[in-house]
Amino acid sequence: MTRFLTALSLYAALLLSAAGASAQPVLTVTVDPDDASRATEYTADELLALESVEVTTDNDYLEDGPATFTGPLLRTLLADADLEPGDEIQVAALNDYRTSIPAEDVLDYDVIVAVLMDGEPMSVRDKGPFWVIYPMSDNPELQEPKFNDRLIWQLSKVELTQPE
Repeated sequence: MTRFLTALSLYAALLLSAAGASAQPVLTVTVDPDDASRATEYTADELLALESVEVTTDNDYLEDGPATFTGPLLRTLLADADLEPGDEIQVAALNDYRTSIPAEDVLDYDVIVAVLMDGEPMSVRDKGPFWVIYPMSDNPELQEPKFNDRLIWQLSKVELTQPE
């Protein structure tokens, strides 16, 4: 009985934390790492309230073929930063996986922060809540392996770094 109550308590705590998590900011975008006041936190609803783009594409991580992703352009989230081709965008996932996206990519292509896949929110289990998506199917040059490495899912942080 004690095990059952302990398991029930843990389950209830998980449900409560999951319910509270949806109201919390889940994506932090920093346009100046030296100035914390230039960081913005977004919920899924706030990201969807921005001008969204739909990208229908395939990639190495989709099992069932092409999907339609919806979300704002990554360059829109960095609009206050005067993005230049030589800049780097550091992105991090919920599990602290990190990679770098050249600013040139987001200036040349409609790279989005996907909030929806096929019209539905993405769970953490299904690469959500946010996933960096390149329009790979429309641009054969983006089908190189290096671009797959930039399709970071479970996105939690975006930080612009500009060369000195």
